[in-house]
Amino acid sequence: MGAMNRSTPHTSAADQEPDFETSLALDNQLCFALYATSRLVAAAYRPFLDRMGVTYPQYLVLLALWEQPGSSMKQLCARLSLNYGSVAPLVKRLATAGLVGSDPGGADKREVVLRPTTASGALEDQVRCMIETVAVDVGLSPQDLTGLRDQINDLARRLAETTRLQTGRIPGNKHENL
Repeated sequence: MGAMNRSTPHTSAADQEPDFETSLALDNQLCFALYATSRLVAAAYRPFLDRMGVTYPQYLVLLALWEQPGSSMKQLCARLSLNYGSVAPLVKRLATAGLVGSDPGGADKREVVLRPTTASGALEDQVRCMIETVAVDVGLSPQDLTGLRDQINDLARRLAETTRLQTGRIPGNKHENL
C-alpha cells in the first residue's frame, strides 16, 4: 500500500503509513526525550550536589526522607520506585556520612525506621538554592515547571497503571503483586 496523500484535508496521522522518520527516529521518541532530560537535570545538579557531598541518587533518598521521616526501607523503596538492592547501598553510604539515621522498627525486629539527621537537615537550604538556580538558568517560570512536572507525573501514573495491567505488578517493586 502506498503512502497516503498528506495534503488530503481529512487524513489523520493514524491513517498515514508510518515511516522511519516519524515512527522510529530517536529524536521523535518520548522515552528518549525523558531519558536525556533526566540525565541533563542530574548533570545540572551535580556541581551543587558535589559541594554537598552527595550523589544524585542519594539526593533523591534525602528528599524522600525529608518528606516522610520515619519511613521503613520497604516504604522508601516504594516511594523511589526502586528495589531494595538499589536503595540499601545508598542508605548505607548516607548513614556512613551521618546524613541518615535508623532506629528499630517496632514489632518486626528486622525492620528499621529511617530518618534524616540534623546534618542532612542542614542541606535543605542548599537544595532549595540548587533547584531555584537551575530553574532560573533554564528560563522556566515556577508555573511552567509545575505544569511540566504535573504532565510528567500524570504520564508516569498512566504508565504505571498500564504496567500493572500488563504484568500484574507494581513497577520497581518485584515482590508485590496486585
